Amino acid sequence: MTFRPDILCPRCRRINARRASSCRYCNQALGFVDGNNCYYLTRVIKTGGQAVIFEAIDENSNRTYAIKEIVLPLDPDRALDAFQRCAIEARLLATLAHPGIPQFYSCIIENGRVYIVMDLIRGTDLEDLLRSKGQLSERDVLSVANQACDILHYLHTLPSPVIFRDVKPSNIMIDAEDFVTMIDFGIARFTNNQRGSIMGTPGYAPPEQYRGDVSVASDIYALGATMHHLLTGRDPRGQKPFTFLSVRDLAPHVSPLTANVVTHALHIEPEARFATALEMRNAIRAVIRSEETNILPVIRDTSPIPMRTPSAELTTVNLPSSVVETRQIMPTSQPLVPTKELGFAPPLAHVTVTLAPPSLPALPAIPLAPPPARGNPWRWLITFIIVVTILIGSVWYIRFGQYLLVPTIPQTITVPFEVTVAPDADINASFYAAADAYVRETYGTRMRIVATPQFDKRPPEVVAQQTDGSTQYRGVLVIDIAP
Repeated sequence: MTFRPDILCPRCRRINARRASSCRYCNQALGFVDGNNCYYLTRVIKTGGQAVIFEAIDENSNRTYAIKEIVLPLDPDRALDAFQRCAIEARLLATLAHPGIPQFYSCIIENGRVYIVMDLIRGTDLEDLLRSKGQLSERDVLSVANQACDILHYLHTLPSPVIFRDVKPSNIMIDAEDFVTMIDFGIARFTNNQRGSIMGTPGYAPPEQYRGDVSVASDIYALGATMHHLLTGRDPRGQKPFTFLSVRDLAPHVSPLTANVVTHALHIEPEARFATALEMRNAIRAVIRSEETNILPVIRDTSPIPMRTPSAELTTVNLPSSVVETRQIMPTSQPLVPTKELGFAPPLAHVTVTLAPPSLPALPAIPLAPPPARGNPWRWLITFIIVVTILIGSVWYIRFGQYLLVPTIPQTITVPFEVTVAPDADINASFYAAADAYVRETYGTRMRIVATPQFDKRPPEVVAQQTDGSTQYRGVLVIDIAP
């Protein structure tokens, strides 16, 4: 039997038992079947915008994944646009193979939602680190930027170049071994210096990106803005657009060489920035190796497609004979004697000691009390009273006791409902309230609902959309009632 943690319903987000196949609250199927894989959601990792990131487990391989859920809008035009963005992200991820990019596995469409299955990255994004620390050390920022340049260089030099278009702290994750991973390729695009849509994060996106022009220089600017935020703690989203104060004015401890790299990447004109991500990486590595900075963080080479070194390696060390001490443990003079089952040491010798009993004075004989007389009349009287009481109680219970007990065996009824749900109301709660009102009106106060109602075979369906924003649903509930 495969172990599975408590699982979440993809529809109502409530926790269900490990072995459940459908949600006990809304009757939604809990697993996503894709070929030989069956994914179950186990927890919410992060929410933001229109997407939710879940941790999931594949029941067949018992392997964990990250699943990105994107809810499609109700408006057909907006839904089509969102679906096209999901399809582009899935197609793009499927072509990438780099240790700094999550591997893509599958794209599943179900119940008006798109689910993208990818590698689970165990770590923390830089925005959370900024929130807890305020700013990062120069050593850590250079190490992160060095690896980010490797990833961008890989994307920019593909046969069909990819511009990430949304480099920012929340899209850069770092794990316990200080490996960097770039996530959320939702607005990344295949491009060859062509005009695109106006998308990006204000504060990190360069000026030309607002005009629809994206190129390698756009990602370099965004990485420079990210480095500025990490070094100074100054969030560019709350400042005047395209305005960055000097790094050393905000953080005097930062070396001039690092500040120059950031200034070069943030130049307002794309042609004045680093020409490529590789050129920016070489400038960062020159800072790392410089005696002026004196920080020397680990330089990770991850271009073009490296193999990560396992965290724990077996290392053979040859010690000189002068530091090796050899000890020989001699066996004891009394060898071990194995038995048929386990080897034990020979048992200790048994010594038998015979002690003469002490002479004690003779005790006088004690006469025994005579046995009680048989046929005690009180015992027979008490027995008769008990038997008569039991008989009378049984007759009374059979005749009258049944009216004192209320049967509690639940009855199951199936009732169709049409419920109007307000824009901010929960669909399940609205149907449950309708069921409660129906039971009270039909059966009175004598009956009550004894278990959470379940939808019969399928979830409710939309009947009509009202002008006030509310939605009318039709569904069939299975209700257990009892007195």
